[in-house]
Amino acid sequence: MRHPKWAIKHKRKGTELRLIRGTYYLYEVTSRWNPEKKRAQKITGRLLGKIIPEGFIQSPKYALSQRPIQSVVVKEYGASYFLWQLMSDVTAALQDAFSSLWREIFIVACMRLLYQSPVKNIDFHFRHSYLSVLYPDVSVTDKKNSSLLRILGNWREKIAAFFKTHIVGRRNDYMLIDATHLLSYSQNMEIAKPGYNNQHKFAPQVNLLFIYSSTLQLPVYYRIVPGNVREVKAFKLTLQESGIEDAVVIADKGFYSDNNVAQLEGERLQFIIPLRRSSTLIDYAPFEKSQKQGFQGYFKFNNRYIWYYSYPANKRMIHCYLDERLRTREEHDYLTRIETHPETHTIEDFYPRHIRFGTLAILTNLTHASPEQIYTNYKSRNNIEIMIDAMKNILRADSSYMRNQTALEGWMFITFIALQWYYRIYKLLSEKQLLSKFSPQDLLMHLAEIKKVKINDSWHTAEITSKTQKLLEKLDIHIT
Repeated sequence: MRHPKWAIKHKRKGTELRLIRGTYYLYEVTSRWNPEKKRAQKITGRLLGKIIPEGFIQSPKYALSQRPIQSVVVKEYGASYFLWQLMSDVTAALQDAFSSLWREIFIVACMRLLYQSPVKNIDFHFRHSYLSVLYPDVSVTDKKNSSLLRILGNWREKIAAFFKTHIVGRRNDYMLIDATHLLSYSQNMEIAKPGYNNQHKFAPQVNLLFIYSSTLQLPVYYRIVPGNVREVKAFKLTLQESGIEDAVVIADKGFYSDNNVAQLEGERLQFIIPLRRSSTLIDYAPFEKSQKQGFQGYFKFNNRYIWYYSYPANKRMIHCYLDERLRTREEHDYLTRIETHPETHTIEDFYPRHIRFGTLAILTNLTHASPEQIYTNYKSRNNIEIMIDAMKNILRADSSYMRNQTALEGWMFITFIALQWYYRIYKLLSEKQLLSKFSPQDLLMHLAEIKKVKINDSWHTAEITSKTQKLLEKLDIHIT
């Protein structure tokens, strides 16, 4: 094949021209004697560059190899730069709200999300991140971070105003509110009070209240209260501080009592409370009728048909639901236990219980909401539980060693920002239908393998594995 003159003129001894998909490339070539074939064999070497009619474009890697290397620096690049890009709107909001400290807040939140780093290790991770190149004049030493947390802890009004930007102007959005505990190991924190948690342990703790937007699928607000404060009173004050008027308290099955319901209504709070199957408030008579004649209708939820009937109860509503798929599974489980654990499960006990299998009963004061709306919003509680699990187990924020309340407030603010970012990544993976293969932490782990290498005075992106490159293409992420 004859090559054009503009390409041939760049060929010299020890090189070879190659036409690949319409573009000319110049490679090094040498030869080596092959004793088996008893002849010289061509060995293709490095890519020297590509040739276009306007001239020769040298390969950056070849150009680097021709320069003497005086120093090499390697920084984590992919994950931190991805967060820097994805959270650009958050950094802009941080800059507006905390003009003097927004960069420190952003960096510490990044290190918390990427490495679940305690305060003492933030500086180590920052110095090994490309963020230290983007923000060369920022210091996040242990001493600086301690000062940062105390300053933020005294800025609760600014923190509240910052989070209200997610809430202002939202209509027809169910804001769900829930609480969890946070163990405290400080001997000097007044807010840490002994109290029982959901593990039935009596220990010094603080309570964290969260507001979660079902529309945004994002935690939007938090508040710290003493560990011995009753949840109902704290719910009301949290809503007042946030400015939200139509939030719904979605409780678990252990929450119901006449006293708790009276307190909720006394504070004029909306609520959705599941009842234990043994509750005397539940009328099981419609479940006993054949051919679903006792039900008022059905709806589809997550590709499953849910039957329901409702009735008023003292200015409230009770909605009863039947999930046939769940009923079949529970019946199967109980019958199996009769065989495996006959000492605790018998066929005589099965008969009176089987009518309750697959059922759910909910008490609510949202009297104008449909049974389907109530059911859907109760099921959204799972999102809050996942959020709390992510905070405690992924961000490792199930306990605190902060020495005072202001430092705890600052630490929780940064942890909550990292939690919101976690959900932003979760939503991105969900939209791209990749959640079955990658969690947010999986994605960050892959991206963290992308490095920036500084050779002499120039930064270069290191090689990327084919798996990571395909992941970037599926997510439409451009960080190289």
